[in-house]
Amino acid sequence: MTASAQSIAVQASALAAQGHDQQAAALFEQGLAAFPQDARLANSAGNFHFKAGRLDTALALFERALALAPGLVEAAVNAAITLGRIGQPDRAVAMLAPLEQVGDRHPGYWRIRADCERQAKQFRAAERSIARALVQDPGHPKTARSRARLSLECGDPEVVDHIEQALTLNPGNPELLFDYAQALAVAGRKSEALECTTMLVQHLPGWTGGLKLHAELRWAAGDRAHFADHFAAAAAMPHAGPPIYHAWCEVLDGVDRHNEGAAILKSARTIWPEDEGLALALAISLGEAGLAQEAQAVLDGFADVAAPAWATARGRNLLRLGEVARAEQELAKVLAANPDDVAAWALTDLCWRLSGDARHEWLHGQPGLVRSIAIALGSIERDAITALLAQLHLHSAMPIGQSVKRGSQTKGSLFARGEPELAQLEAALHEAMAEYRAGLPPADPRHPLLARRDDPWAIVGSWSIRLDGEGHHAAHVHPHGLLSSASYWLVPDEVDANGQPGWLELGNPPPGLAEGLGSLHTVRPKPGMLVLFPSTLFHGTRPITQGARMTVAFDVNACG
Repeated sequence: MTASAQSIAVQASALAAQGHDQQAAALFEQGLAAFPQDARLANSAGNFHFKAGRLDTALALFERALALAPGLVEAAVNAAITLGRIGQPDRAVAMLAPLEQVGDRHPGYWRIRADCERQAKQFRAAERSIARALVQDPGHPKTARSRARLSLECGDPEVVDHIEQALTLNPGNPELLFDYAQALAVAGRKSEALECTTMLVQHLPGWTGGLKLHAELRWAAGDRAHFADHFAAAAAMPHAGPPIYHAWCEVLDGVDRHNEGAAILKSARTIWPEDEGLALALAISLGEAGLAQEAQAVLDGFADVAAPAWATARGRNLLRLGEVARAEQELAKVLAANPDDVAAWALTDLCWRLSGDARHEWLHGQPGLVRSIAIALGSIERDAITALLAQLHLHSAMPIGQSVKRGSQTKGSLFARGEPELAQLEAALHEAMAEYRAGLPPADPRHPLLARRDDPWAIVGSWSIRLDGEGHHAAHVHPHGLLSSASYWLVPDEVDANGQPGWLELGNPPPGLAEGLGSLHTVRPKPGMLVLFPSTLFHGTRPITQGARMTVAFDVNACG
């Protein structure tokens, strides 16, 4: 940076530190006009706008700095951080990779690169990068924190040690304590995990993340009656706002206590009667509780709100009321705004089925959209994978807010883990996905799945669920997937009994949503078999009463 450009940056930064945002912005703008080729001034201006929350402006300035000086690692790191904040970690990784040689001398380069790779789900690359960061800067608090977060997401056997080391360098950091509680729970140290979340709830009673995790851990520990009681104290705080009531209702809804959730939201609306978010959440809870008329009264009170979330809620509730044509009209508004909206497509399909519309066959009835494929693994490999999954379930619990009822679900992304058995499984699943794709109908730009038929696909979420003795999956859809799946590893002996216990049901909506419709497909589970189907299909399972049913499921999405 030239002397004159540097003095402008110093003056503008001083103005910003004194709270004079507009004056600082104007001075940076004057400086950039006077010194348009100064990369470091552009980087400084980007930092100023980043701290003010103007992320798009900041990114443009960091990119300008890089265009002027392609080897300016500081600008690349800043741009990567910004891209991570706006949900574009893949772009961040692509930006950082060419600077590896020069970035090796920059203390934060490998840490930021690891963070971006982790956010982009490039976990093995992130592990290599964080290892380089530790070599470069082993005692940095942020490096330790980044390794701890990566260890948690990858199910590293040393995750507890890594988080404890990070806590010594970042004492009292609430996000690390949050991660520590999760790691302790996965390790089977549930009482210690509850001690962590108790501390978070006591010292940060307004943090909804801590409140929800404490509820989840209390539920996992068997406290079914009072697992959410701590929300009452948080809601009674002088400056408590609607987010606490939202979170409180969310955990109650997550275990099907919709009437209680609705009562909480009604109480909140006496304080904030015009709050649209509370009204929408109340309408949804009332509908799930079976009180469709009362839900409609709330929705009608905000009839002028045109946001897609409201139109989806109206469509869903109108289906409950049997007003199919009106429901379809509301859902059409959602699809006009977002043609990839999974929930709107799923509900629209129910409308079409109820009205006998032939478009249902186009959406879900074409050959090849639902397929069962044998996973290309030998018996020894399957046995090893089954044994590993069983081990993972020893300390897993039934989650709040998921489809599984009376069972356990693994935490985090299953395929982020480092066990070779899971790498083998993931590779075999990609083979099955290629076989599935080859059998699909031709590409169709209007179809939510076939429009992305020929795009690159990636697994974007993965988990295992085990039902022991009894349990089932409630009917649901995966709103962020293109394809959904189920692969089978343990199947109960009763699978061939009357009523088809444990069978997968596709197309059967949740109770009360579209009366008179049943399943479009039922699939007998078989160990070593994978079922793939559009995410726009409601799916659930028939209950089992004994034995064990263990699956691996994942979502697929299109890249690019």
